[in-house]
Amino acid sequence: MEDRCVMTTKSALQSSFAETNGYPRDPLKYYVEFPFRAFHHPLGFPLEISTNSEEVIIAAEESWGPFPKLQSAKKIHLRIGVSETGSDELPKAPIFRAQRGLITIIADSENFGVCDVSRGFGFCWVTPVTIADSAFFRYHFLDVMTGLLLSPVHFAIIHAACVVLDGHGVLLCGNSGAGKSTLAFACAQRGWTFVSDDAGYVTRGNTGRMLIGNPLYLRLRADAPDFFPELLKRPVILRQNGEMGFEISTSDLPGFATAFKCDIDHVVFLNRSEAGGARLTPFSKQEAQRRLDDVIDLTFACTPSSDTMTAEPEMVLADEEAREEQKTCIRELLTADVHELHYSDLDSAIDCLESEVRGR
Repeated sequence: MEDRCVMTTKSALQSSFAETNGYPRDPLKYYVEFPFRAFHHPLGFPLEISTNSEEVIIAAEESWGPFPKLQSAKKIHLRIGVSETGSDELPKAPIFRAQRGLITIIADSENFGVCDVSRGFGFCWVTPVTIADSAFFRYHFLDVMTGLLLSPVHFAIIHAACVVLDGHGVLLCGNSGAGKSTLAFACAQRGWTFVSDDAGYVTRGNTGRMLIGNPLYLRLRADAPDFFPELLKRPVILRQNGEMGFEISTSDLPGFATAFKCDIDHVVFLNRSEAGGARLTPFSKQEAQRRLDDVIDLTFACTPSSDTMTAEPEMVLADEEAREEQKTCIRELLTADVHELHYSDLDSAIDCLESEVRGR
């Protein structure tokens, strides 16, 4: 009788296993094969992607394909699964939660991800409709997960645009609306080299003033045609961050020079006004340090106004020790010349910057 009960139990278990797609049973999808691989260098750091979908490979190429290797470091690894079925509608923007080195990115039960910052590993599952919308998938999952794994370990983020003239990097700092992206675009149109429109990355442990940027895309507000009438020919879109504006691939701009990194020789805090000529005035390095330190503190405070965190670079998590290390490497930038630029129009602002860079 006992043997019969054992056999019956085994038979029931095997029947249960047989009802699943795989044998043995794999409810966690732990053993799903990810036969497609891609290797990239987002922001110059090594990344390996494993997936069961060629569409993920294409999306990764769109995000990171042109980036060269800039740093020698331990690679991070993402495993990305695309379900065979799922909802026919895009999910809402994900909600983020974190404890210690673990970060969850959850849109719904079918679209979610997990990052283990301490191990440099993350995985996510998304539905076919999510991966079909490449911009949505990249913004809310691929790009943000890559940034979450890289940022606390490898670099500090500074909110600034960056352009280069005659080999001299100029960091354009300021609050939202100060005109960082607009001025950077105008500089590039005047022959400067474009490095970044809103965020730069300073490698931790770097004793110099090297800054890494993402020059692949330029993002401008919806009122940009007020300064650049040629943009009237381009559509204003609802960007993935929920704002209306322009998102332009710099490869589509003829003669637009770009670079992935530069050395910073000038740090400029922008002070835009309604009227008045452009002028550069010395800016206190103590005040500059306070402002940059405040940005780092806000970066790690992680207290957004709602439960939904976007893929903006300020929403990066790390511990107190990492925060202090990041403050240290950003302060290194302040060994450059530090000024405040008062301006009302772009042409005079660029004239002023060119005079400073060229030592006139």
